[in-house]
Amino acid sequence: MRNLKAGLAVAFVITTLVVAAVVTGLTPISGATAREEPLGDHWRNHDGHWSYWHEGDKRWYYTDGVHWFYHDGRGWVLYRFDKLFGKEKFVHGDYKVREGVKIEVPRHEVHRR
Repeated sequence: MRNLKAGLAVAFVITTLVVAAVVTGLTPISGATAREEPLGDHWRNHDGHWSYWHEGDKRWYYTDGVHWFYHDGRGWVLYRFDKLFGKEKFVHGDYKVREGVKIEVPRHEVHRR
């Protein structure tokens, strides 16, 4: 009886370890095993806001529907359309930042790897 209980305990421990190994093998634990970031220009919804990654400028862009902003690594800055974004297959209009208008800069963060 004593050997039977010991044998069942060992079988239970081995089964638990095997199931744990299978489950952790199927689920990525670290960022290294997660899906890689898509290359090139792409949109991403992060923190409830859609932002656009432009590969040519290597930075994120965001619009509130009226103004465009870019993320400089510390925060959002008003974009004045002077970089590579929008230079190909894009018809430029007469967008100008009006002086004296209070512009609310976004406060949300961008996706970081």
